Amino acid sequence: MVFINMVSLLLIEKNKEFLLLKRSDNGLYGLPGGGVEENETPNDALIREVKEEMGVFIPNFKLLKKYPYNSSFLCVYYFKSSDFDENTIVLNNEHTEFNFFSYFEVLNLKNQIIPTTIRFINDYLNI
Repeated sequence: MVFINMVSLLLIEKNKEFLLLKRSDNGLYGLPGGGVEENETPNDALIREVKEEMGVFIPNFKLLKKYPYNSSFLCVYYFKSSDFDENTIVLNNEHTEFNFFSYFEVLNLKNQIIPTTIRFINDYLNI
């Protein structure tokens, strides 16, 4: 199966805070994840992307929602764990830093965050 322009992202929540990674290309905070490669499922792509970008393996995520994206979809998943150990994160060169932010802090990031990230968090808070 080929997914054209499909992207998978992961929203990680720990103790009512959200993990955001700062992109090295534009300096904006966003969610880990990336493009779905040919003959790869969105789930497999997410596992691969999170491993590449953060150096961690997270298999137990759930689908939040599929959003229309270009001629395909943006698949946003979520993972909630009070036991998630951010000390195991090793960022690759796609990101310069990471941090957990409360919802209020996310809203105050304003022009420092990829705008759709706030929409994804709002949708997550409404499930």
